Amino acid sequence: MRVTTRRIYHTENEIDYSIYRMTIKEYILSIIVIISIACIFSYVFYDNLWISIAFILPVYFYLKLIRKVLMQRRIQKLNVQFKDFCMSMAAQLIAGYSIENSLAEVYRELSQLYGKESYICKETRILIVKLRLNITIENAIENFAIRSGIEDIKLFSEIISIAKRSGGDLIKIVKNAANSISRKIETEREIKVIINSKKYEQMIMNIIPICIIVYVRLTSPDMMSIMYNSITGRIIMSVCLMIYVFAFFLGYIISKVEV
Repeated sequence: MRVTTRRIYHTENEIDYSIYRMTIKEYILSIIVIISIACIFSYVFYDNLWISIAFILPVYFYLKLIRKVLMQRRIQKLNVQFKDFCMSMAAQLIAGYSIENSLAEVYRELSQLYGKESYICKETRILIVKLRLNITIENAIENFAIRSGIEDIKLFSEIISIAKRSGGDLIKIVKNAANSISRKIETEREIKVIINSKKYEQMIMNIIPICIIVYVRLTSPDMMSIMYNSITGRIIMSVCLMIYVFAFFLGYIISKVEV
């Protein structure tokens, strides 16, 4: 009996949000971007496209960094979608649905809002399947919270668990929790919008030096020729490259503010 239950338990392919597997399309696009940037750097700093091979060699490190960024974006997207999950569930409870039966209506609303293949719709389907297997709602949401690693979902899971055990006014408790979590996520989202605007400014500042060098090379090629045809010039350009990379990562670290 246990074997059968476990087999059905995993039919919805639960997502471990601490692990991100890139698709073939993402791999191809990442490789194209890496090669393009390597060629630009080799052209701008050394005037030799063969140098781009040296820039491409740490491809594993680049892909690891890209994978981390994509994983963080997935978690952020899920967190925003979870806000609407909370508000929809609170509305269904006020309408008179039980917390278990409200999930079907929540799924219907979220599928119209985000699409059936969105992360929150997948998770809602998993919750519905688990409830049909007589797994309690608090255990199902707790599993969701653990896999996501998102503090707001963990908080919501604890609130559901306490409300079910204490036998209090479940509708009021969930409604207040949903409103609180929704306000918190919305505030974090507004702060991130402000931070992202500064990140875009940083990206523009990072691109400007490259554009200036390319412009000078195209308009006055003789002016830059000494930087590529002498040992001293190559050393200077190498130092400039190291300063540029250091400034890029310094700006990235400064702008990476945890909300």
